[in-house]
Amino acid sequence: MSGAFETEGGGPAPLPPLPVTVISGYLGAGKTTLVNRLLTEAHGRRITVLVNDFGEIPLDESLIVNRDGDTLSLANGCMCCSIGGDLFDAIDRILEAHPRAEHLVIETSGVADPAKIAQIAMAEPDMALILTATLVDAANFEAGLADPLLADTLVRQVRAAGLVVISKADHAGAEATAALAATLAQMAPATPRVEAAFGALPIEMLLDPAEAPAPAGHVCGPDCGHDHAHSHDPAQDHGAHYRSWSWSGAEALDAAAAEALIGAEDIGLYRLKGVARTPAGWVEFHRAGRQSSFRPAQAPADGLSRAVAIGFAARFDAGALDARWRALLV
Repeated sequence: MSGAFETEGGGPAPLPPLPVTVISGYLGAGKTTLVNRLLTEAHGRRITVLVNDFGEIPLDESLIVNRDGDTLSLANGCMCCSIGGDLFDAIDRILEAHPRAEHLVIETSGVADPAKIAQIAMAEPDMALILTATLVDAANFEAGLADPLLADTLVRQVRAAGLVVISKADHAGAEATAALAATLAQMAPATPRVEAAFGALPIEMLLDPAEAPAPAGHVCGPDCGHDHAHSHDPAQDHGAHYRSWSWSGAEALDAAAAEALIGAEDIGLYRLKGVARTPAGWVEFHRAGRQSSFRPAQAPADGLSRAVAIGFAARFDAGALDARWRALLV
């Protein structure tokens, strides 16, 4: 069952959406250094970081208190989890954890389009996208733009960002860094950018939207008068890759028909989860890819049934699912 339903009192109660930060950047841009700081600094937050391979994160062994398959638990309450074969499954594991993380950071692969990852966070009702930050290697980015095999990836990563972090400026030098800043200003003029040597970026800038910097690379101090409420919707630059649907109500579901619909192949559904009342009692259900489950569950504290679903935009008709779902009500 999702972490959105946690036992409290006599039954499950909804938790607030889990804040999410997506960290992007091409290979060598410094994502691993930044992730290591998020996991080990004394910032007082219980952060879970989702990575492709935590074997690449240079964690101090003395900080690791438990290893359990794809998960490392640290002494400060933070966790590092491997994505494994399926991002949705990894997100489910994190939402179901007890206690649940206070913030989720997703590190994308070096060649990934962060807009697609951000779309998942925006479509998932149990998550709230805070920021997509893209790290740009000051020493190598301009050369990458000149490579026809890399340029499209680099441009997409920058344009998907709500914050661009210029890393390795100390290696590139002032002249090259200034030239890069001009390039980025043309590529994404409305996107704030900051310089950060050796991953030295204020952690709160990644975790708290109120700490987002003003545009054009200015890092605000305590007396700064700028408006910090900057946000960026990746869908402005990219098509919506995912669509979501949700439902809640006091009605009961026809259990057999609901189980058949949850497992159906013709609705373009990738992921569905929820809890519902049936004439025979409460059930919880999951669908991830082609795998689905349907089993007995506790009644939620508010007595309401609820379901949420995500599908690929090109194939998922949320209106059709809604009509078929309401036909199950008894």
